[in-house]
Parts: sequence; C-alpha cells; structure tokens
Amino acid sequence: MHIVLINPNSSAAVTEALALPARAMLGPEDVLQAHYSRVGPVVIQTPEQVLQAADEVLALAQQHAHHCDGVIIGMSLDAGLASLRAQWPTLPVVGMTEAACLHACLLGPRFGLLTLGADMAQLYQAHVASLGLGHRLEGVAVAPWPALSPHAQAEQVQTEAFLQLLAHACQPLLEQGAASIVLAGAVLSGLGRALGAMLGVPVLEGTACAVGLLRSVHAQR
Repeated sequence: MHIVLINPNSSAAVTEALALPARAMLGPEDVLQAHYSRVGPVVIQTPEQVLQAADEVLALAQQHAHHCDGVIIGMSLDAGLASLRAQWPTLPVVGMTEAACLHACLLGPRFGLLTLGADMAQLYQAHVASLGLGHRLEGVAVAPWPALSPHAQAEQVQTEAFLQLLAHACQPLLEQGAASIVLAGAVLSGLGRALGAMLGVPVLEGTACAVGLLRSVHAQR
C-alpha cells in the first residue's frame, strides 16, 4: 500500500515527527511518503493560518497524491479534508484528528482532546462536532505553548517538564470520565507513548490511527 502524508506547514522536523508514528503502523509491503509545504508557516498556531492550510493541502495533493492508495492530512484540524474528498472521490482520505477520534470511540464512551494554545480550543470543539462526535468529546485540554521559538519546538518539546505540563492539563478530563486522550497538534506527535505512561490511559497519535484506518479500507477493496 502506498500512503501519502500531507503536512501544510513548512517544517521538515514536524513532518518527520508526524511520519514516525505512522511508519510504525505500516505493514511489510507498505510505503509512506511525507510531504510538507514550502510556503506555509513553520507551525500553524492561529485560526487564520488554518484557513490558509486548507488551500495548501489541496495544492500538495495535486503535486503528490496521484497513483497513491490513500492520503493522510497531517494537520490536526484536518484542514481541507472535505474539499480533498470532494475533489478525489475515489481516493481514501483521512484527517489525523478524525482518525484519532474514531479510534477513541472504541476505547470508551467519552474521550478528551489535548492541544496547545487557548485560541484553538473552540476550533477543535467545532471540528469534532463536525465529525459527528461532539457528544463523545469530554472536553478540550489546553496547554500553553512552550517557551521556545516555533522553529525549535519540534526538536525540543520532548522534555520531562513539558510532558508534566501536558499531563497536568489533561488530568481534569480524566477525572470527568475521559477514557483516552487525542493529541491535537502536529508538534505533539511522538509524545503519545510517554504521555500515556504518565496518565495511565491511551494517548492517541493521529497519524498512526490514520494508517490503521487506511490499511483496513485497502484490505477490504
């Protein structure tokens, strides 16, 4: 199976962080190619950048998605998901957060979502509702961006202090009944295992969940 991962930001490091959990889910004959923007922001942090990202997703698909078996949108608000599906109706397309939320529904009646930056919380709530899963969302936990430049985040977020900050943000959702946590933010990719060990519940990596869904669809065709 040939899977294309599209990241509408312009960070090679973030793109590789997105690809690593996805590659861990590949079968022996599967191939994943990851592509990122040359014009987008390094990290998508604002609602305005989300809108711009949707156009970049479509442009990257036009460049790289021909002849593949499935596409993963490697942007945690799944920007461009509906448009890309409309444009490529026979190609399986899945958003990373869409995939993680669907996976979370198998783990318990309700799940939580973790992101960075308070400006994004309402956008994630609206996105999960648009997926038809708003009634399964316990809430959105928000942690502050680390005190680093955006260019450094992908390389430096995996620190013990930052993981503790994320775990603290998630704790109220677990106390309210969330059975799992969806990571929502490309720069959080790769933290699922370590954060899950801290919290004692599954912490879901969107791109890994997306590969699982695409492989299932491919096997049944």
